[in-house]
Order: sequence, then C-alpha cells, then structure tokens
Amino acid sequence: MRKPERAYRGRKTKLRGARRIANRVDGTSRNWRPLLVAVLAIVTLAGISYGGLWLWRSPLGELSRIDSLEQVRVKGPFNAVTQRQIEETLLPFLQKGFFSADIRGMREALLRNPWITSASVSRRWPRGVEVEVREAQPLAVWGEDKLLVASGELLPRPAQMRTGHLPELAGDEELVERIVTQYQALARLLTTRDMEVKRLTFDELSGWQLELVSGVELHLGHEELLERVDRFLQLSRGLLAPHLAKVRRVDTRYSNAVAVQWKQN
Repeated sequence: MRKPERAYRGRKTKLRGARRIANRVDGTSRNWRPLLVAVLAIVTLAGISYGGLWLWRSPLGELSRIDSLEQVRVKGPFNAVTQRQIEETLLPFLQKGFFSADIRGMREALLRNPWITSASVSRRWPRGVEVEVREAQPLAVWGEDKLLVASGELLPRPAQMRTGHLPELAGDEELVERIVTQYQALARLLTTRDMEVKRLTFDELSGWQLELVSGVELHLGHEELLERVDRFLQLSRGLLAPHLAKVRRVDTRYSNAVAVQWKQN
C-alpha cells in the first residue's frame, strides 16, 4: 500500500512544479504587455505621420497650399478687363488654400470692378478655381477718357479697349441722359451709309454739333434738331447730291435754308 501512496505524492509534486512554471510564464507575459502597448502606439503614430507627409506631398496637399496663378481658369474673351487683372484680384484668396478659399469673397471682389456686371466663381479640381465674368457693354465714347455703357453710367476707359466702331459723345456729365436721348433719336433718323452719327456734342454756348461718318459736320443749334437734320438729308439727296463729297460743314440754324462751307482743295 505504500507504493501507491508514493506515486500519488509524486503526482502532487509534479503538479505543483507545473503550476510554478505556469505562474512564471504568466508573470513574464504580464510584464511584456506595457512594452507591447508602447510599441504599437509608436508604430501607429509613425504610420499617421507618414500618411500625413504623403498627403502633404500629394496633389491634394499641393492644392491646399495654392499660391500660383496657374490655378485660376478664367473664361473670356474680354474687352474691358484682362485675365491678369482678374488673377491679381483673386490671388489673396487663393493663398488661403483650395478648400478654405472664400468663394463668396472672390465674387464680391470681382464685382467691385465697375466693368464687371456679373461674376461666378467655383472650385475646379485639380485646377483650383474657375471664373466667369460678364462685362458692361459700351455704347459710346464719352470725351477723352470715359465710355458710356448700356446702364447709362460713365466708366473709365480701359487702355486696351478698342473703340473705333463706337460713336463719340461729349458734353457736361450732368446732361448725360439728355445727350444720350438725343443721340438715339438721331441714330434712328440717320441710317444711310456714311450718314450715321460719328460724333455728337453739346454745350450751352454753341448748342448741338453733329459729325457724320462721311466727315460732314452739322451745326444744329439748340432747338428742332430732328427737323434741321431732316432738311439737310433732303438737300443731300437733291441739290447737294453731286457736291456732297466737297461739303465740310453745314449750318442748319436758318429757318428755310442752310449755309454750306466747302472743303479746301
């Protein structure tokens, strides 16, 4: 009976030894856990940093640091404003970045140009922003340095704008509406080639002065402009017709006649 007892005791001893080994292993694994967590945290941070660096270097990152005029696409053509003027207007906004750019602010800045009547600005990936503007339509040259536009305003004359086809108007700026009304009435009457309005001026002393495309100048005075112009037209089709190319100036202020000044040979 002693031998089985010894075997039993031997098994107990072996079990105690196994438990001690398991405890040592478990304790060792517990000691490694904080280190493992720290390593994982470092790896995660490194991954995030690398991803951020990649994003910064990617096209998306480049657009977030826009400071190049190449990122502005402008739809034209233009007459009064230039693409460079639009780009210079928008440059301060582009420096804020692609996603944080103030689109509304861009539009308001463009509309501060008196020649721009409407403007639209939109983000366009990956170019930056796309701009489309509409300009005021000039009706006539006013004086030396201004243009009359469809709204009735007088705007500064852009240096690059060609105005050779536009009629010329001049006078006191307070009389813009009156002069424009008179020009429109004359334009409806003078529709024949070479008889169209080239220049119309008014001042209180001399009254209305009209120059036709043919080069003939008409002194119309202060009143009855349409009647006096119509009288000249009748003469230009009749008595003056053979000599019209020699006429320099016609004074129509007389009741039933005109005074003609001839060109010098």
